[in-house]
Amino acid sequence: MEKLRVREDMSEEVQYTSSNLPIYAFNQRLSQFIGYAADCHWHRDLEFIIILEGEMTYHVNDKLFPLVAGDVIFVNANQLHFGSSGKHGAVECVFISLLLHPSLLCADPYIEKRFVNPLLYDTRYETLFFPANTNSSIHDPNSEKNWYREASVRIGALARLCLQSSDDSVLEIQSRFYALWSLLFANTIAASLSMEDKNVPGDIPLKRMISFINEHYSEKVGLDDIAAAGRVCRSKCCLLFKQTLHQTVFEYLLNLRVRRSLNLLSNENVSITEVALISGFSKTSYYGEIFKRVIGISPGKYRRKLRARDMDSLPRF
Repeated sequence: MEKLRVREDMSEEVQYTSSNLPIYAFNQRLSQFIGYAADCHWHRDLEFIIILEGEMTYHVNDKLFPLVAGDVIFVNANQLHFGSSGKHGAVECVFISLLLHPSLLCADPYIEKRFVNPLLYDTRYETLFFPANTNSSIHDPNSEKNWYREASVRIGALARLCLQSSDDSVLEIQSRFYALWSLLFANTIAASLSMEDKNVPGDIPLKRMISFINEHYSEKVGLDDIAAAGRVCRSKCCLLFKQTLHQTVFEYLLNLRVRRSLNLLSNENVSITEVALISGFSKTSYYGEIFKRVIGISPGKYRRKLRARDMDSLPRF
């Protein structure tokens, strides 16, 4: 049985299939996973899933995507996600899983700041769905179908190249990845904001602060601590979170604490009070309040659904 290497904070320890580049490319079957479902996880890598046969339900944060043969989905960095069998029980799905670390796109600091980070950290683009049927109800009716088709073609070609990865294909992989990112960027960030008016946020301080929060979320953390980690003032700290992540500093912190608590809830030996304390909440009642606001149900109800393996009725996160 396939089992992801998931750390306590739900981040995946990615085992790259390329010996030279941070790339994971593999043909997989959903039946390789226990219960036809992967563990919920996140990672720094960009992920592309290409459905070859069958069907699968893909969960990305608060969204749910029913995928069928020909569909392609892109999951941005640092998003909670997993695939599972849909409402029809244990249904097989054959798919390609492709993970590419964003550092492959960051050969130059200017490119990273201007063209990589704006899309990497924009919460409007946590995921992009490219359906085989462009008339799908999930497909954005305002988007041009041609670029969706082109994106699917480019992702498929890149995945096939990565599956056969060799020293001879390194430059071709790099070239195709840049071409794909250019297409994604042109139809997301560049399409929504004119480049002349684009004020690229301070990505380096923001990354420091996000890293600090991910490391210390279970502790008592204040705005001064977070701002100090980014080496910026309090007002600049708040501005960066609002500009780039479209949420306040403490919305980000509380959402992270709730999401990190999900894995603990699967352990019946840890009480909900203990889960709250371990996750950074000083009071169980406050944990329950924030949990219900983020997830939609109480921690106790979520645990009961996990116990019953009632995956289809679990809230979308």
